[in-house]
Amino acid sequence: MSRRSVDLLVAYVYAGVCFAVVLAPAIAVRYTSASLGIEPAGLDLVVASAIIGGGHAVIAWLRLRCEERTAVRRLDMWIAALNALVVLALSATVLLVLVLALFANEHAYMANQGYPVVLLWGGVQLVAVVLAEAVGRLVFWWLEPHPQTHLHIRWRVMPPLRRPARARERESAGLP
Repeated sequence: MSRRSVDLLVAYVYAGVCFAVVLAPAIAVRYTSASLGIEPAGLDLVVASAIIGGGHAVIAWLRLRCEERTAVRRLDMWIAALNALVVLALSATVLLVLVLALFANEHAYMANQGYPVVLLWGGVQLVAVVLAEAVGRLVFWWLEPHPQTHLHIRWRVMPPLRRPARARERESAGLP
């Protein structure tokens, strides 16, 4: 396999794992509600998570492909991708538990007023996806080398560019 096909395959696998991480909490809720005999509950959460997970999988695939093209060091790209995946896995589950635990009264009031639970679920999943993407992009930017700035120059004026060695040789030889 060529390096390009391996990169493409790994990007697809990474996008699939991101999709599964977003979908996993909804499937756990669906399975638990089905085992307790609450049959229609949880299907809307799975659908909402599938939509958000599909969108995130596309964004994660595009981000990984872009980072593969621009990365100076390939290891930086993988460190950033794994950090984003860890943040997604933790925030997709822990953030939902924290919202339901800390704002139980507000959630009960909204549910009694007729607001669908799927809006809260989708909002929390969207926050998790945005947080994971922000962390992935920030870690990649932080790890990649940046051009050196010349802080020793007082007025931030760049020094004059040196002529290429080949041009200097041609001038010294008297060639045009």
